[in-house]
Amino acid sequence: MPIFFKPSASDFSLSADSIGNRWLQEPVVRPNGFPLYHWIQTERGEGLLTLEGQELLLKPGDGVLIAPHVPHEYRENDSSGMWFTSFLTFDGNLSDDLYKICAVSPYLFVPASEGAWFQEWIDRIIDSHFLKNDIDDAALSVGCFEFLTRLSQLRTGLSRTEHPLYLQYVRPAMQEIESHLSDPLNVDDLAEQLHITPQYLTRLFQRFVGSSVRSYISVLRISRAKELLISRPYTTLDGIASLCGYRDVSYFISVFRQQAGTTPKQFRKLYGI
Repeated sequence: MPIFFKPSASDFSLSADSIGNRWLQEPVVRPNGFPLYHWIQTERGEGLLTLEGQELLLKPGDGVLIAPHVPHEYRENDSSGMWFTSFLTFDGNLSDDLYKICAVSPYLFVPASEGAWFQEWIDRIIDSHFLKNDIDDAALSVGCFEFLTRLSQLRTGLSRTEHPLYLQYVRPAMQEIESHLSDPLNVDDLAEQLHITPQYLTRLFQRFVGSSVRSYISVLRISRAKELLISRPYTTLDGIASLCGYRDVSYFISVFRQQAGTTPKQFRKLYGI
């Protein structure tokens, strides 16, 4: 019954803070909730989840995504014996904005009829990354995005991350962006690597991600900038801008202000830096 924790803080937009499967679940009581988005799914037995004044029975295959700081508790169903679960918690630069991806407030329940995909995802990620101690941060970040996008799409019955066009073009472009965020990036170069036109790549991003390639890159860069401004208090703004792919610090400050509503220096002051 393995449980794994990410060995270090992720510089990527999304990552797995902790992950586990075949876990003999003990009773949990969290009057103040959990600080991260938290997925729990029944593998064997049954669990009882109390949340928002409701009691949910989690049968084999059922899963639920719980938003941060939502009071809850769960335990095995007395009539079912031992309760085994798989689970996943999310961190990363965009972890505070996951509600924009999955529209979860305060939780999202997934029935067993749709739960097999999520169980297979957790098993595969554990086998390919954590058991082998060979964590590919970029691939893990994209995988977490797929996990959450799948949850969102269940609300409308879509499965866009399984679409051949997503797998062939959008996912590789996202991986390239995540892996080279500090390098010069533009739609033309990404499209050339994928042997398609920039216009077509932009249309694919609008279809599957909901934003342009340029906007996607910008959001990730500013999210990373926020993390670096806090975690590296002695790094100059020029250095932060360079690490986030901006060669012009004035332009970096302008984009940061536009997205964050404050300047980088003011952002540091908000965190006492």
